[in-house]
Amino acid sequence: MVPRLACLLSLALTSCAALTTIDPQPRTKVQAGPVPVAGTPLFDWKGIVHCHSHFSHDSDGQLDEILAACDECGIRFVAMTDHQTEASVRDGVRGMRGHTLFLVGAEVRAPQGTLLAFPLLRPLRRWQHVALLAKEAAAQGALTFVCHAETWHAPWDIAELTGAEIVNLHAGAMTRGYGGSLATALFLPLRSLLERICVRDAKVLAEWDRQLVKGLPYAPVGGADAHANVQVFGPLGGTVGSYREVFSTLSTHVLAERLDEASIVDAFRRGRSYVSFDIFGEGTGFDFRAERGAEVVLVGDEIATGPTVRLRVTAPAAGHIRLFRDGAPADERTGRELVVEAPAAGIYRVEVETTNGDPWLFSSSIRVVDPR
Repeated sequence: MVPRLACLLSLALTSCAALTTIDPQPRTKVQAGPVPVAGTPLFDWKGIVHCHSHFSHDSDGQLDEILAACDECGIRFVAMTDHQTEASVRDGVRGMRGHTLFLVGAEVRAPQGTLLAFPLLRPLRRWQHVALLAKEAAAQGALTFVCHAETWHAPWDIAELTGAEIVNLHAGAMTRGYGGSLATALFLPLRSLLERICVRDAKVLAEWDRQLVKGLPYAPVGGADAHANVQVFGPLGGTVGSYREVFSTLSTHVLAERLDEASIVDAFRRGRSYVSFDIFGEGTGFDFRAERGAEVVLVGDEIATGPTVRLRVTAPAAGHIRLFRDGAPADERTGRELVVEAPAAGIYRVEVETTNGDPWLFSSSIRVVDPR
């Protein structure tokens, strides 16, 4: 009787695993390569920020798994941010592997919260004030980002900070409630769980807007927080949230001329990034710019006001486009494009929802200033 019950239990758990790993085809085709940014020498590179591997205490992920996921999901760069150890920085994968550029970084804890830093040449001293961590990272030429902004306990206006995770998949799961997320994982297709954890956190975005108004480009990144380690029933239940599943859900894009470490770092430093919940549609090709005749100004830069200046938003597919100025709604339109003529001075950024109302795209900012 006992063996029979064990067999039935195993079958039930395997059925749950099969159900939760159903992964329907994406709603839009994955972009295979970078897209040129019209009117500039730049390209739109799709990447992953905040990824863990076997160098972290809470992941067994291997490079071949990550590479396979990159190939399947069109990922061209990965910022590896293992929980920092001597080995993670010393032995982490750097440079091109196949079609993907790897940058070595770390997720480092401070009394005020956690920080993402990349690329690192040597480990940072842990458990010091986040401002000191940011300065130490900057001395190596590394970028630093507020990590898990929903639990951050320090001012964001630290000069050395490059930007912030404006969304994070783990935070989304916690926001939705562990019990509900667990039930979704058990009884609904995996896509339902991945969609559930794609959350727009109004408090995080409001704090980001406050920093933008202060004059910081504050580049946005999406925290994939990929571990490939969620096993609801241990090895019997299979892994929920594989690298492929996470990489197809959320990505961070940068606008850079080349796919090399210097170019990607420079793009982030300039604020030339945007975030896409790809589970709701491929984000590659999203464009927010300012124009004055033939002059093109991209996110992270500024332009002086004038009667011939316009802001132009182009989405990869129809959606509900919302333009924000200094953190407040300024204009909106449903479709693929929004154009604003002669915008007033202010800090502008864009969010796009799908036609179903799902959060989809989040741009970096453009500063419109009064002529000097």
